Amino acid sequence: MIRVIIRRDEDRSITSFNMTGHAGYSEAGSDIVCAGASTLFYTAANALEKICGITDTAVIDEDVDNDFVSGSIILPDIYDKDVKDRAQVIMATVVTGFISLASSVNEGGNKYIEIFES
Repeated sequence: MIRVIIRRDEDRSITSFNMTGHAGYSEAGSDIVCAGASTLFYTAANALEKICGITDTAVIDEDVDNDFVSGSIILPDIYDKDVKDRAQVIMATVVTGFISLASSVNEGGNKYIEIFES
């Protein structure tokens, strides 16, 4: 199962998210749930860089032999209000994507992706 942990600050702004695991929806290399989660992760990292100019936020660790991926995106302190607002839109959009992905595949008692907020 993929676990996504979303962290927010006292203002409810998203400060980071962490994604770990393997969905187990299908065999490694053809698992569409893993592909969807990875796409969301890389979209967030690329959008933060291209739209906000925020680099070096993403850390990913892949253990291909054990079908395990761990990735984190941690926003730095952002003092420019416009950049912070754009970064929050990106992060909220990606979180919405994770929630939509989970609700579309976690049916019939199956749990391929789980989302936690703190």
